[in-house]
Amino acid sequence: MRKTRKGIVAAIAAVSSLALMLTGCSEGTNTGTGGGSIDAAHSVGAMSDFKVGTTFKATEPVEISLLYRDHPNYPVKNDWLIFKALQANQNITFKRTEIPLSDWQTKRGLIVAGGDAPQVMPVFYSGEETAYVASGALLPISDYVQYMPNFSKILKDWNLEDYLNTKKQEDGKYYQLPGLMEISKVQYSIIVRDDVWAKAGLTDDPKDMAGLKDALLKMKATGMCGTLGLSAANDAKDILQAFQNGYNTQAGDWAWQSGSAMWDGSKYVFSGTQDGYKDLLTYMADLVSSGAMDPESMTQSTTNSDQAIAKFVGGQSCAITGNDQNANNFQDQLKGNGVNTTVHMLRIPAGPYGDYIQGGTRFSSGLIFSAKLADDPHFKAILQLVDWLYFSEEGIEFAQWGVQCKAGETSSATCTYTKAADGTRKLMPDVNNSQGLNPGEGRKMLNIDYGFSNGVFWPANGSYKDLMLSYYSPIMQDFSNKMADKKELPTPPNTPMDQDTLEQVNGYYTTLRTMENENLVKFVLGQRPMSDWDKYVSEMKAAGSEEYIKIFNDHIK
Repeated sequence: MRKTRKGIVAAIAAVSSLALMLTGCSEGTNTGTGGGSIDAAHSVGAMSDFKVGTTFKATEPVEISLLYRDHPNYPVKNDWLIFKALQANQNITFKRTEIPLSDWQTKRGLIVAGGDAPQVMPVFYSGEETAYVASGALLPISDYVQYMPNFSKILKDWNLEDYLNTKKQEDGKYYQLPGLMEISKVQYSIIVRDDVWAKAGLTDDPKDMAGLKDALLKMKATGMCGTLGLSAANDAKDILQAFQNGYNTQAGDWAWQSGSAMWDGSKYVFSGTQDGYKDLLTYMADLVSSGAMDPESMTQSTTNSDQAIAKFVGGQSCAITGNDQNANNFQDQLKGNGVNTTVHMLRIPAGPYGDYIQGGTRFSSGLIFSAKLADDPHFKAILQLVDWLYFSEEGIEFAQWGVQCKAGETSSATCTYTKAADGTRKLMPDVNNSQGLNPGEGRKMLNIDYGFSNGVFWPANGSYKDLMLSYYSPIMQDFSNKMADKKELPTPPNTPMDQDTLEQVNGYYTTLRTMENENLVKFVLGQRPMSDWDKYVSEMKAAGSEEYIKIFNDHIK
């Protein structure tokens, strides 16, 4: 693998927004009915009657080599219940190649490029597979989806075929199997203290951006939360991510994971020089100058994130950006500091360009497969296991909630939740999850102690609506319901590129990204006046923004 491919992956991987793929697809709308076939010699252990609604169990023991992302918050344990249950009920065991999260990006690339990739590799986001396609290291999974009835059914039922088309490579095939969501999941918003919210006389969430500024200033005026207004738990990316769609733009460092190439309805444009982007920076500059936002929120660093959290839970700021897990943690920390209040996540206000969320928010991290998998005698059986575990309602419920207790079963050593006749799920009394559904001291955690709710087996919470909502904390349930009526932006056309073209894209990528992010901070903090905007646009053009975008438009299919 050439050294430049690492940079190419960074340029094209869409991590927070999966709709804007820089990797290509072929002409047409066929999402891959399957062009490959699996013969009897490679169907050992497979079920002959596997279909939607079937519980998968291999007809003989099957070992799967698995690339395992080992998360420090829930380090892998050999005796996890998830492994025991899969062996007992599905006849499956794993031979794990473990990579610590801190080394995940680098080491997995070396393993895949070196030709030693395990058969199944979860936690790959769309676009991250592209650098390895040309080498032949990956299985074109689109050739074999006819053996995956659950994936095929929900792809059609949930109207996600167009999104899947954005994943095709130049050869017309796709190599990553994405996690699928029945409803959109927007994770990041603004978190406010409910006691301060009530003291400020606020009831409904603000409908527009002017209303948000007004609400932030009213909270400050209560004197209950210091003088800093809004701060950002994960630096300015959170704020930009939340606001960008209402301004018809892509903004900040996360936007660059989709290349800052934005579809305007008729062509690709460079988002960092559009009117909507300028309007967003103008709004944020006004938040800073009016005192509604902490200027240190524009500092992109881990240290700043820690400081922002300390300000919010310590009572120096009135609101903070973050996701659902952040909200639960902040609420616990406030109570730990003697502030007995709840928090809630604001519905993201409509922007001047509309009330939108990014298209493609119903895709999550997924799986890629070694090309060598097709040579394994258990090839078909392994695809059936993947289809059941990642795409069937039963399999996802298992990966998410754990083992359902049987009648009379009372030990959390063998089961983790009960399910009522009406479908309501309840964790065992001494078990909790990352959303804090069953808080209390000494609780066992689904991910830490059992291996469930683990991104390796449960792609970024992607699943059926009922399962998604059932697992959420009250904070996230409320936020999801409030966001449900937002319109989703359309899927942009595909831009298939060969390796040489991707390297050309990467040549522009680094310079443009750095310049855009540096100037973003300067404009918002008033270090560069907005009267310099035309000069800034000229600087971006001189750095190649027009040539960069022309590549995308020249490759539209």
